[in-house]
Amino acid sequence: MSALAAWLFVALAVALVLAIVLVVRAGWVLLRKLGTLGREMNALQDDLDETVGSRLK
Repeated sequence: MSALAAWLFVALAVALVLAIVLVVRAGWVLLRKLGTLGREMNALQDDLDETVGSRLK
């Protein structure tokens, strides 16, 4: 294996590992943001139920 082929193999391996790390990190951030969004939606639903409920009484 020539030196150029070895360097290209190493560069490709590093790029692959970096891509995997970035995808995993993006998935983690997405799950965290979805959790926050779910809590916000629940809070909005509670506020709406409270508002509509108080108007119906």
